[in-house]
Amino acid sequence: MKCFCRISVVLALLICSSNAFAQMQISGLSDILFKNAEEKDVTNLTFRGFSNFHSLRTRLFFDGTVDRDVFIFAQILVDNADGFQLYAAYARFQNLSGPKLNLQLGLIPSTIGSFAPRTYSDKNPLIGVPLLYNFHTAIAPRSLGSSGTLAELSAAKDTRSRGGLPVIYDACWNTGIEIYGSAGNLDYSFGILSGSVSKPTVEQTKEIPQFTSHLVYNFGPGLKFGASAYYGPYLFDDIFGEGDMLDNVSFKSSDFINAGIGYEFYFAKRYLEIYSEAFYSTWEYPGLPDLDLISGYLEFKYKFRPRWYIASRFGLSEPGEIETAPGISEKWDYPLKRYEFGLGYKALRKMTIKLVTQINRFDQIDSFDNQLIALQISSVFN
Repeated sequence: MKCFCRISVVLALLICSSNAFAQMQISGLSDILFKNAEEKDVTNLTFRGFSNFHSLRTRLFFDGTVDRDVFIFAQILVDNADGFQLYAAYARFQNLSGPKLNLQLGLIPSTIGSFAPRTYSDKNPLIGVPLLYNFHTAIAPRSLGSSGTLAELSAAKDTRSRGGLPVIYDACWNTGIEIYGSAGNLDYSFGILSGSVSKPTVEQTKEIPQFTSHLVYNFGPGLKFGASAYYGPYLFDDIFGEGDMLDNVSFKSSDFINAGIGYEFYFAKRYLEIYSEAFYSTWEYPGLPDLDLISGYLEFKYKFRPRWYIASRFGLSEPGEIETAPGISEKWDYPLKRYEFGLGYKALRKMTIKLVTQINRFDQIDSFDNQLIALQISSVFN
């Protein structure tokens, strides 16, 4: 697996022929946002310090056709005009055996869950991303010592580093391979990722990848139910020095597993749409008991006029307990609840205006609580 990333990138580059560039389509998505700037925010930042609540954000999409069933995609994100990120770069091979078998490889979209297609501002009825997909927990691998300690974990709870791991991280994608397709009403996906769902990577930085599976049953156009699961190491070998020991035994990243299982639900009838997702996740943590967490959200959107809609989303992040002293247990991170409400107006075919408030409330501590109020103008261009 050492060459997994390099092979994927080389294959993607090989199919980028002059014919593909001749058929390349370029489009974009631009967001302008105004908010109550005095509010401190630690719950919406990405690893790079970007945020859906930043004032200026632009995405550029490059879609190319190599052959009838071979396509290439690339995506670039510019945040506040000074932050740049290659968000996606992958190839898609369709109809390898009819619609039952397709493949994509490279820097690919999230292979589990259902929010990824709605992460873009023209599809997201609100502004924020569910806690499940971006909230940084107290698990901060880069701050690990030779082994994890309760003191390190407690410090991470109070500093709220943006290096903390979410359950699923959708602000950047993994290099990987995904096989997907459909059989009747069942959609399926199986993925192999260079990083993990909570810490994506472009480069292969560990010997063993993380494996994912995703199944969705379509009862009809307005009713879907799905399940996702993942399993594999999440730490990187360069975190540990050669002399790092735990109970007099040397260890490496592949010894510590991140696994999870979750459901997704979608219901639509006339002008009402309902989405729901929840995941149970666990991280094996050096020097400490396993850290587990339940995170999920419930989202509503209702169109009450041809161009108008209202939307709301309730999310939570609920960590489990670990023993901190004989007979004494406490949650390894602060529980968090998020409430988001919005009013949207489709001003033009390619322009949406939203007025949104997002309320974040931590249990056991209030210094990180906030209420954001924002007006966003989202425009598609091509």
